[in-house]
Amino acid sequence: MQGLSEKKRSKVVPTITVVVPSFNQGRFLERTLVSILNQDYANLELIIIDGGSTDETLSVIKKYEKFITCWVSEPDNGQSHALNKGLARATGDIFAWQNSDDLYLPGAFAAVSEAFREHPDITACYGNWVSIDEDDRVTDRHYALLPRLPHAPYENMDIYNQSMFWSMDVCRACGGFDEKLNYLMDIDFIIRTLQYAGPEWFYRMDAFFGAFRWHSTQKTAFDEQTEKQQAEENYLMQKFVFPPENSISGKYYRLRYRFSQLFQSLYFGGPAYTINKFRQTYRRRGKFF
Repeated sequence: MQGLSEKKRSKVVPTITVVVPSFNQGRFLERTLVSILNQDYANLELIIIDGGSTDETLSVIKKYEKFITCWVSEPDNGQSHALNKGLARATGDIFAWQNSDDLYLPGAFAAVSEAFREHPDITACYGNWVSIDEDDRVTDRHYALLPRLPHAPYENMDIYNQSMFWSMDVCRACGGFDEKLNYLMDIDFIIRTLQYAGPEWFYRMDAFFGAFRWHSTQKTAFDEQTEKQQAEENYLMQKFVFPPENSISGKYYRLRYRFSQLFQSLYFGGPAYTINKFRQTYRRRGKFF
């Protein structure tokens, strides 16, 4: 069994646990929580792990406290540590996490719950996502790719946690989140669950589930690769024993991935989307292969 356990498969409505790691994002946190609560999902477990915020975060949490299953506000060792603290408290059937400045889109939980009920053996269910600005306006759309075992840190399904949901059994079997990572913990976790269960147990839905917010105080940079992000990519290269970038096998796998990305982007998003996606790749990495 790769997905839900026998007991959990029998549930009519599986419980979705959403962990929200948070630190000084109080100005966006309310919108994150509202996007979760407005799913109007019957079996929701909402856990907030705050790193001891000094802004308006606590007042937002207390405003919605009656809807929150569990919350803490105390110093931690970063986002991966916060996620592990949340996972340790989770009791649901399906696990997800949403950053405290990002959003879920309407209908996401209902669609995911139905997918897990119809396909009880799946490891994960995931979909497309959008970029938004500080005022929640959509600035870009991103189409998730089909699952594949990667040969480089960036060679995943072009998907992020904003639009991804895992079987809780698999989360626990894979050992949680790597606390050495502050930027690429989602990529690391996706790779490990892919290796554990195989891509055939990852279920892609052609629907938009989440929104990633661009703002001036965020730590993630998609337009350019920072030294810290590059260092974490190098760490993942060694951790998963990926072929060196300049080796024959490394070049082959990267070329194969880009062609796969090209054809899938054309299929799901069309020519204009594909051109924009490859421009973004070049701006970020300074090369295509």
